[in-house]
Amino acid sequence: MSDALAKQWLVLSYFAGIDGMACSQHIDDRLPLLRKQGIRPLLLTGICGKPLLDTTTVRVPSLGPSGIRFELRHLQRRMRWLKPVLGTLNLLLLPFYLLEKLLIDLDSQWSWFPLAIWSGSRLCYRHRPHVIYSTGGPASAHLAAAVIARRHGIPWIAEFQDPLVHGDWLRSKRAFKIFSWLERFVCTRADAVIFLTDEARKRADERTGLGKRGWCVYPGSNPAAMPQVAYEKGDFCRFAHFGSLGGSRNLKVFLEALGEVLAERPYLGNIVRLDVFGTCDRLSLRLIEAFPVQGVVRYHGRISRSDSLVAMKRCDVLLLIQNTEEFSAETIPSKTYEYFFTGRPILALVHKNPELCRMMSQLGHTAVKADDSEDVKGAITTLADRWSANCLEPAAGGGFEVEWAVDRLISIGDGIVQQSEPTAGVSALVRESRNHS
Repeated sequence: MSDALAKQWLVLSYFAGIDGMACSQHIDDRLPLLRKQGIRPLLLTGICGKPLLDTTTVRVPSLGPSGIRFELRHLQRRMRWLKPVLGTLNLLLLPFYLLEKLLIDLDSQWSWFPLAIWSGSRLCYRHRPHVIYSTGGPASAHLAAAVIARRHGIPWIAEFQDPLVHGDWLRSKRAFKIFSWLERFVCTRADAVIFLTDEARKRADERTGLGKRGWCVYPGSNPAAMPQVAYEKGDFCRFAHFGSLGGSRNLKVFLEALGEVLAERPYLGNIVRLDVFGTCDRLSLRLIEAFPVQGVVRYHGRISRSDSLVAMKRCDVLLLIQNTEEFSAETIPSKTYEYFFTGRPILALVHKNPELCRMMSQLGHTAVKADDSEDVKGAITTLADRWSANCLEPAAGGGFEVEWAVDRLISIGDGIVQQSEPTAGVSALVRESRNHS
């Protein structure tokens, strides 16, 4: 049993309690498992999400115009009766928002850290947590955690859900310099830095000299969250994509390949269907509308997480699409881990990511090049033929559970606490003197 039992962790994550958002889902799934392991999480988060049961939660807003506008939009979706008032506030903030974007080209949540530092320090004075754990999402959580950890002498784990910097940088040079500095700052100051792929860890190590303080922990998913829904073969071979589509992660290559398949085998137009769940950018919406065979592609929009899990288990083939950009080598879409526990076959359009290809191969799924329509075309044909011949077997079970990830996280936390024990007495005296003052 872990020696972290009965300890408290201060958890900083801007996104928590937001249905359907990957950054939120990442921490939402971990909090109950931390409690199960005897750790009491003290959650410091933004104001966008809904309350989380059995978790001490402090919510603080952003201070900058872009952060306030972002939070107002979320509140509008939750409290529609306030829509006129919130809409007016959004309009009044517009000039300040434009000025901020002109001067500071950062993410909308950059201004969350000042109040997060203030509230996090108060939580430390009151509860004296043993570990600080920042995860995101917005990088402001790491900046706040760095200040709090230094001020109170508490070991700190930082977890990057996505690389802060990468080769396909599309924002300003100023933003690149700021995020590069922040990455070096976190990798230098944190006691442990967690990445969600080993490639991301290696590249960060090359940039920052991270060394042995870098870890790779696959986030996994929670099999207990899967609904008890049995798959039944229907009249159509239904491919289904879940999640957001935007930028280079779009339906272009898949729909090109599907169009060629239907041109060569017109009878498959009566069999194959593509269901799209989630948010779509304008390009993907135009591609759906322009698809030459009517009725084959259906766009359902955004649905709740619980409904999406049911739909996943009922489809024939799950479609996974990566961005066709350099940073895809360092990332694995969060939906991947949910897909694994549905038991349904996956067709993954992968871009230069051996880690993801290995996962797919080990569990009996299909991985093809995301930018190669011929490769995708062959996979669609094979899977449709297997469906017609009743040979579309369910895939192997998951193997990437969030419980394993939490166990690994706690083990890392235990390790850095033990390493800090020689100076624990000094840190305690510093905290005690500050409490008195």
